[in-house]
Amino acid sequence: MGLDYIRRDTGKSWKKRWNGGLNRLKSPTLLDLSITEARHKVTIELSAGARVSLGDTCLVERGSEEFAVTKGLHAVGRIRNPGNEIAAAVSAGKGFVEARVTHVGLFGDTAEVNFK
Repeated sequence: MGLDYIRRDTGKSWKKRWNGGLNRLKSPTLLDLSITEARHKVTIELSAGARVSLGDTCLVERGSEEFAVTKGLHAVGRIRNPGNEIAAAVSAGKGFVEARVTHVGLFGDTAEVNFK
């Protein structure tokens, strides 16, 4: 029924109907990849009573063994055992790096932030 239906109801033969589609598949823009700026994701432990929401901008700053996360003048959380990526980003930013909240945990005790 499928091919008979296409031939009967579309007015064009099946091969002519898909010629343009085959040409589009061969063009390089169909699956063109765009390279964007690299972003890194890290999970922070939120302090008791700290309120953050999606899209908030926070600062990550170097501490003694862990990194502190602040929103404005208020400390909202910390990063225990920071990885090499965030340590390098904080060092490149002279002790600070800007991060954006992308996810808040279900119970409100963790959040995920992206940084450059």
